[in-house]
Amino acid sequence: MPGKVLYVAWAPFFSGAEQALLVLIDHLDRTRHEPVVAVGSDGELPALLADRGVPVFRINIRHTDLRNPIAWGASVFAIARIARREKVALIHANEGPSFQPAGYAARLLGLPSVAHFRFPEGRAATLWRLKPGFTRAMFVSSYLRAHFEHECPGVFDGRADVVYDGVALPNLPSPDERQAIRRSLGIEDNEAAVVFAGQIAEVKGIWELVEAARALVDGGVRARFIVIGDDLRNNSALRYEMEQRVAARGLARSFRFLGFRRDVPQLLPAFDVSVVPSHVEPLGNATLEAMAAGLPVVGSRVGGIPEMIVDGETGLLVPSRHSAALATGIQTFAENQDLRRRFGAAGRVRASQAFSPVAHAKQVQGLYRAVLGSRDLER
Repeated sequence: MPGKVLYVAWAPFFSGAEQALLVLIDHLDRTRHEPVVAVGSDGELPALLADRGVPVFRINIRHTDLRNPIAWGASVFAIARIARREKVALIHANEGPSFQPAGYAARLLGLPSVAHFRFPEGRAATLWRLKPGFTRAMFVSSYLRAHFEHECPGVFDGRADVVYDGVALPNLPSPDERQAIRRSLGIEDNEAAVVFAGQIAEVKGIWELVEAARALVDGGVRARFIVIGDDLRNNSALRYEMEQRVAARGLARSFRFLGFRRDVPQLLPAFDVSVVPSHVEPLGNATLEAMAAGLPVVGSRVGGIPEMIVDGETGLLVPSRHSAALATGIQTFAENQDLRRRFGAAGRVRASQAFSPVAHAKQVQGLYRAVLGSRDLER
């Protein structure tokens, strides 16, 4: 009988952390590791897990709060009850905000715990989250591990692992299918289709993208900019602001906003180049998904992006917050079809080799074995 792992996911909305959890669960060896998930909110993630037949429990994730200790205690005991009832062997917090109640629940039951870090934080916040103690920490990039080790010297010694997220390679459409998708999006034959896919947030470099687009259009470059995603934190407020700024700069004809889409992997191969102009990016699923779809990527030289993009081979790295450099990178691919095909093909190969979801799941499972010592996950 396979042993169980309880994943605790805050999941205030469906974004990179939630997508990464689904990829992991899809590729676990179910003869050894049976997933159970406690989710801190309603919405996309619980529904997708239920579709996969994964047991899902809705809980309130609360942190240490002396002003409201009952709610915090209820959060810890809710996780502990699930873990005890399901007879799990290990508790894995899918992101930093989930760890504190999950860690206390693991401590209460004497279970090992894994803290999965996906975004940088300062020393005080990190130590506060790790108050219950942890068995092992996972980081989505070497950049992120180095950041935390710098912020909290000694805390992660001998207990820190870098595990890149995995990305599945979508089937590439036939030329006719690709052309049909482009026509449905209003992309003309003589236009290079530039896609921004991800959360619409200032930290993702959306304003630099608008300014780069204006420079390109004013310079006569034939490009259509497709924005896939939404402002999930603020009820679409930044998306509307972005649309207004695009219109104010005379770019309405050059942009298309698709909002949140579930079919991103199917759409991506129809585009020509992907842009990831982030200010901060620990890893970035948008880059991985674009590479998997065979697109060259113009990305900021920040965080974990240089660990994915091979500059001059699978894409181009440009300075963050630099719209002119971003425009130059986009133009390089927009005006050279052979170059973008060559870089896109190299990126797809790299995604299949360095970021395989099967390899990702095996690495995580190896970490579980190390956490549990010589024991198997069976209980």
